[in-house]
Amino acid sequence: MTRMRAATAVALLFLAVGSLRAMEPLQQKDDLFAGADKFSQGAKSTTEVNLDKNMLGLMGKFGDEGEDKSGSELAKRMDFVIVRSYEYAVEGQYNMADVEQFRKRLQDGGWSHVVKERSERESTDVCVKLGPNGEFSELVVISAEPRELTFVHLKGHMSAEDLMRMSTHYGVQGPPKMKDKEKDKEKMK
Repeated sequence: MTRMRAATAVALLFLAVGSLRAMEPLQQKDDLFAGADKFSQGAKSTTEVNLDKNMLGLMGKFGDEGEDKSGSELAKRMDFVIVRSYEYAVEGQYNMADVEQFRKRLQDGGWSHVVKERSERESTDVCVKLGPNGEFSELVVISAEPRELTFVHLKGHMSAEDLMRMSTHYGVQGPPKMKDKEKDKEKMK
């Protein structure tokens, strides 16, 4: 009798694990940053964020405050958010020529450079794609510092105001000029 119970328990466990595996969300594919995992070699820490439309819907609810449902509304307009960040113990643990290969992917296909900053030791690229209605359809950030490398890719249908609202909901400060414009709008109301 105990063997039967043990066999039944094991069978139920396999069934439960199989069901959970079937429910596991697939990782959002990002062809733009395909191959970026090579930067994890030698990194002291790696951060990967993969939020597909379903996960964004869940996360958007955390951005809602009382009657303000803008977090959920913005999440409905997003397709995905992908972040890859690598931190290194010492400088020179990744090859800038490899980073350039990813930047070259942003030279065609309707991408526009909004920010292209270069210094002796750091660089930042911010690129956007506009949809037919003038809203942002994609936003990409590539930030390279001596000990840190970050790739961010947002895809969806968002206005500049939506991006500012997103940054406010999740505690990220927007550019000073945009913040001042938002304050001016609030004063006028």
